[in-house]
Amino acid sequence: MDWSSLASQVIKLGAPVLGTALGGPLGASVGKVLADTLGATEETPEAVAEAVATDPQVQEKLQTLEAERSAEWISVIQTGQALTAQLATTEATKGGFAYLWRPAMSWLIIVIIGQSFMVAPWLRGLFSIDVGTPYDQVLGISAVWLTIYGGGHTVKSIFGARLGR
Repeated sequence: MDWSSLASQVIKLGAPVLGTALGGPLGASVGKVLADTLGATEETPEAVAEAVATDPQVQEKLQTLEAERSAEWISVIQTGQALTAQLATTEATKGGFAYLWRPAMSWLIIVIIGQSFMVAPWLRGLFSIDVGTPYDQVLGISAVWLTIYGGGHTVKSIFGARLGR
């Protein structure tokens, strides 16, 4: 069971904003608040579902919680929706190359490693066909890519704050 499975039940009990937030990316955070409000034994979806099923005042508690915190949750939900729309616009504007070249390069490195270390030795042993890339070149290509991809993120995270980015 996860938090989103409780969302429809919470909405039916008269707390639509709380249910929407519970069913979205805020689920775990809202679920913990819900667990505290209902006095659940644990901060898990199962414990909260049990508290919802057994608490005679659950509807009143949920509506009170929604009245107190709904503006905050609506703001976060709207911000998330705006960021999602902005990301979709950016991806549509820049095209696939802007974000697909890094995974494509990573998959290419995986294919080269697999071909050189797994396929080529079998072909060399069984059929005397040499299709492997020399190991030093495979390691060099991999090292360069890891330096660019991984090292770039590391440098950005270390020096980005110092450079004001």
